[in-house]
Amino acid sequence: MNPTAEQIQKINYFRKVPLNICEQIASVVEIQDCEPREQLLMEGGTGNTMILIFQGQVEVSKNMMVKTASGITTSRKPIIRLETTDPPPTTDPINKATVSVVQSPAFGIGEFSLVLDDAIRTANVHATTSIQYGILKLDDFSNIVKDNPKVGGSVYFEVAKSAVQNLATASADISNLTQAFFFALTR
Repeated sequence: MNPTAEQIQKINYFRKVPLNICEQIASVVEIQDCEPREQLLMEGGTGNTMILIFQGQVEVSKNMMVKTASGITTSRKPIIRLETTDPPPTTDPINKATVSVVQSPAFGIGEFSLVLDDAIRTANVHATTSIQYGILKLDDFSNIVKDNPKVGGSVYFEVAKSAVQNLATASADISNLTQAFFFALTR
């Protein structure tokens, strides 16, 4: 089953895309179901697909190196949870959120894959509730943009805004880590 044009337009990257073009996007996306705990994206992996979440909640996490009594190990650190509001999830999350839950009608993850071939995934994404999602392939989106160049501009602008926000967050994180490291060295 394919999503509707209205479902596509709920996703922030496609809000300014005309409904007739959203229909074209919907025609190349098939709705799939996913159970809680299923991994949708793996940090460090590459991909040419953006995942469109139409219903449910996911947790975005980063891999962190942690020192333990037995040595150094990798642990997943939750960063944020994203949850749909239109419609809301059909099940409760599998565990209580330890990070902020950001709600929106629907959302996309892996948006850099609409711009870059084999984009590197910058985080892990796991389902925390049952979800309904679709996959938008770079090739399919590129073909739609070829026929409708103005659409590319509005979507790429939204992806660029996301990249700038991510860069600002990373810059602040690096500054905080540098200060903490300097403080630890001077003690």
